Amino acid sequence: MDIEPLRKRKTSGEIYTRRPLITEFIKKSLQWPFEDLLERASIRDRRHSDYVPSEVLVCHLRRTKSDNSDGRFVDLYNILRDRVEAACPRPDKHVGETIHINALLAEIRDATVDHVTELIFTDREDYDEQLDIYEVVFDKAVRSAHITKLRKVNRKNNANEDLQDPVSGDVRAVVEAALDRYRKHGLTDEEDFDYRIHLRRAIDALPTVEREVIDLMLADIPIETTKDGEPSMTELLGCVEKTVRNRRDRAIEKIRQALMLEVENGE
Repeated sequence: MDIEPLRKRKTSGEIYTRRPLITEFIKKSLQWPFEDLLERASIRDRRHSDYVPSEVLVCHLRRTKSDNSDGRFVDLYNILRDRVEAACPRPDKHVGETIHINALLAEIRDATVDHVTELIFTDREDYDEQLDIYEVVFDKAVRSAHITKLRKVNRKNNANEDLQDPVSGDVRAVVEAALDRYRKHGLTDEEDFDYRIHLRRAIDALPTVEREVIDLMLADIPIETTKDGEPSMTELLGCVEKTVRNRRDRAIEKIRQALMLEVENGE
């Protein structure tokens, strides 16, 4: 059976492609009876020999459009919805016999699940290219969606703060402060406007892992925290503090280079 190619294009113009391992897995799984696929899809342990990658399940879910099988669609959707939820940071924390729920993380998790669900149902009506990335890197796509929702929830919860720059959209003072010693001063209003536009573009052009750190900085998420229930970058990104700081420093340097800003001698 032929596998429909993805349609979404990268900024370079290149079309998104599934990883070779995923493509081979899809071809193999298309030979299975649907009941076997469903049984294997219910396995959550990635180390299990019968574990089915989420990218494969997204492909099968989309293929239910061609056979008009609502029952198959619902079965696969329920499994994928659980996987999206599992890919988000857990909002519950066990302290002895007590379970503490982080309301913020629960709200962001639910918003993330709702976002992916909307993509799935939109795609069922008419091909939605935004779902393509979930056939390429499912967990990273969920993480990216989660960070986006985190920023939106933080903006909503801090509506009285100056969270959004009126020109650049969402370049916060925390990022500008990190670049301040490289920035040319005495800019006219027009030059400053141009600077902010280019700054936002430079952030958007960063590799995903580095852009995520800047995005979390924009959302005022600390790298580490001692406050109970407060999310941190290390928790959300699933890496240690040193890795987060290295990504942050690389991102700041790339932004500086992209803006062609010069470091003053001796700084």
